Amino acid sequence: MKILVTGANGYLGQGIVKELIRRNYEVVAVSLHTENIDEKATVIQKDIFHLEEPFEELGSPDIMLHLAWRNGFSHQEISHIIDLPKHYCFIRKMIQGGLKQVAIMGSVHEIGFYEGSVDENTPTAPLSLYGIAKDALRKSVELITKENNVIFQWIRGFYIVGNVEYGCSVFSQIAKAEKKGGGWNFHLQMVQINLTL
Repeated sequence: MKILVTGANGYLGQGIVKELIRRNYEVVAVSLHTENIDEKATVIQKDIFHLEEPFEELGSPDIMLHLAWRNGFSHQEISHIIDLPKHYCFIRKMIQGGLKQVAIMGSVHEIGFYEGSVDENTPTAPLSLYGIAKDALRKSVELITKENNVIFQWIRGFYIVGNVEYGCSVFSQIAKAEKKGGGWNFHLQMVQINLTL
């Protein structure tokens, strides 16, 4: 089985590519930057939004795991709204090319403010441009996958685990500082700051 991973150089993508390879899948890893992608994958350095025939150009995969997204930690960036139609058009081209299964990384930000436990049936009410764009992508891709009899999975992430030194969050900053030495000091300062906010 051939699996395409977009955004494969991101802090989630790197670990996912490694795990898929460990499980003996054939992996095509595409990203704007490729320096941290496992070389056992077929690595492609391309802008997915500028591919005319992405399904063929990216190896005609059986499954696509779409992780690509810029400015994920800057929740009010206008790029989320600007890039939304680009993501939709790319996914649509992949489906029209012959893709039979697509899984897309969503975000807890789709839910917005919600008290109590959440699950896949919790209604969405995003409060940021990031959440609004992800929620709109989910709804629009759901329509096109139903029309084309494509298996659709939406993965909504809640917690940051592993590989954090490559991200942009406060957790990533802590991991980077710890790697350089003196990380615990920095970690304690950050915890104090967070507790007082």
